[in-house]
Amino acid sequence: MSFEYLSILLFLLLISISFHKTQKIRIFDNLKHMLIFYGVMLLVGIVWDNFAVYRGHWYYPGKGTLGLFIGFIPLEDYFFIIICSYFGLVFYKTAQKLKS
Repeated sequence: MSFEYLSILLFLLLISISFHKTQKIRIFDNLKHMLIFYGVMLLVGIVWDNFAVYRGHWYYPGKGTLGLFIGFIPLEDYFFIIICSYFGLVFYKTAQKLKS
């Protein structure tokens, strides 16, 4: 069991939160928009990653992860889907704000 993957994700999350707060950006208009966005991202990410692992396109050997798998992918990959989506939105909105 290793916390490497999780540590990287937490670092990325801290960077995202930092920019979100310091730039005072608004990402979603309401809770419904947020739930729809993250729901779609999770659905696509989970189906995509599980299919890719099942078909042998890539794999998670367990080294660097907690070793907890849901389906064919480690728990950290579920966090990856959410955190990277958040990261992308924060930096997109930050770029929009800095442009104007």
